[in-house]
Amino acid sequence: RQLTKAQLQTACGVRYRVKNPEFVPGPVIVVESLKGEEDRIDAFIIDWRKLFIDTANPRHMPTGWRVDNPVICRLGKDGPRYKYEP
Repeated sequence: RQLTKAQLQTACGVRYRVKNPEFVPGPVIVVESLKGEEDRIDAFIIDWRKLFIDTANPRHMPTGWRVDNPVICRLGKDGPRYKYEP
């Protein structure tokens, strides 16, 4: 049995995406898990850099770039700035 043009048109109009009211985006989960604690944020950034290098294996990086370069971050839009130096 084959689909008719009308059936295909009907299928095209079906809303197949339904919002999950309990969905939490990944970045929100990460930020909430760090709880604004500077040492946890610094460790996350350093670990992310290590993962990036190990996974992407980039051939070209900016001169002087290192996994353990100081981290400068602002906590929130108007939050305090801090600098991490290992």
